[in-house]
Amino acid sequence: MKILKPKKLIPGDTIGIVASSLPVLSSFKENYEKGKKAIEEMGFKIKEGKTIGKVKWWMAGTPKEVAEDINNMFADKNIKAIMAQTGGYSAISVLEHLNYELIRNNPKPFIGMSDMTSYHLAILAKAGMVGFHMDDVLNFNREFFLKFLTKDKAPGIIKPLSEWEEWKKGKAEGALLGGNLHIMCTIAGTQYFSKLEDFDGAVLFFEEVGASLHNIARSLYLLKYLGVLDRISGMLIGKIMYIKPIRNKEVVEPSFKEMVMDILKDYKFPIMANMDFGHFTINIPMPIGIKVAFDTSKKELNFLESAVI
Repeated sequence: MKILKPKKLIPGDTIGIVASSLPVLSSFKENYEKGKKAIEEMGFKIKEGKTIGKVKWWMAGTPKEVAEDINNMFADKNIKAIMAQTGGYSAISVLEHLNYELIRNNPKPFIGMSDMTSYHLAILAKAGMVGFHMDDVLNFNREFFLKFLTKDKAPGIIKPLSEWEEWKKGKAEGALLGGNLHIMCTIAGTQYFSKLEDFDGAVLFFEEVGASLHNIARSLYLLKYLGVLDRISGMLIGKIMYIKPIRNKEVVEPSFKEMVMDILKDYKFPIMANMDFGHFTINIPMPIGIKVAFDTSKKELNFLESAVI
């Protein structure tokens, strides 16, 4: 899989902000303004997209309007990176309206997580560009932002910020592929999802929030039936926040780990879990398409190449 990397950011560059999914809700406004201020304090300029301020149901405008905003950000030579203000629910409706040739010809970091998984995977599949699965405007870590976006050297070894867990012992090396689990599985098998052969030797990563255990199980079985799990070299699991309880109170549910390990019991690849990426946590950037290595016994993640040039 040949990966297209954008240019690194330099202080003074302009970062475009788009409402790529949810609109800027009133409850977000304070954190949104704090996020913008933090970006400016790092030495960057800001240009807000036309989606900032727009509202249509749970979207910041119609799918075509959101796509137009994103396309315009990629086309604007003065914009050096694009950042989602937050995640949401509607990115999948925008994918058919994006100009992937334009994106391929104007590579730049497109930054965000959660619902942004749809964009990252679609842009990887259609334009071959790295997807920057990392914090958005509402919540981001300055150190990681600068380390991954302003330096063209491999970030190297990232140590745990919390207690990482070894679920299946071993070492693995390969390109990162993944994101939010149910978002990833929503577009799996479509033209916006990576080809099966792109998963050969890949390191699959995922996080989840607000899903039930049985729906997480369904997603993992979908990846199994697609043949994805037969091809990967390792798995990294982030923070799984708020598991929705089952409606049937008589059902005795397993733990998340017990359920995952039961589904994956026949696979030999190593698994490291409870890592520092996902919702309501500091996010170690997980640039999609970039090579990493990990050793479960050392509980460390080694980024072998830069995500920018």
